Amino acid sequence: MIDPDAGSDGRRDRLRRLDDCLKVLEQAHELDLTVVSDKMAEAINDRVPAIHGGMLIADAIEEVLRQQEPYMVQVHPQQTRLVRRRRDPFDVRLLLNRR
Repeated sequence: MIDPDAGSDGRRDRLRRLDDCLKVLEQAHELDLTVVSDKMAEAINDRVPAIHGGMLIADAIEEVLRQQEPYMVQVHPQQTRLVRRRRDPFDVRLLLNRR
């Protein structure tokens, strides 16, 4: 049996499915709903089994975000300090001759 989360396509698909769940929960939250309905839980449960009817929507959103964490790309900040590279070895005698 092939793991559906294997490879980048599987990871992207899983993240997309979790995004769909998050969208449903956020829309419900925007409508001032506070509790996951049984119908919402049934629609989401196959993707995020920890979500159930009667659960606070805020907690359900947190659960989806937790499920998304392993699929998120970790971005490392670029090195901001530029290092100047010398082409030739530094020779102190050149500075002494310029005085």
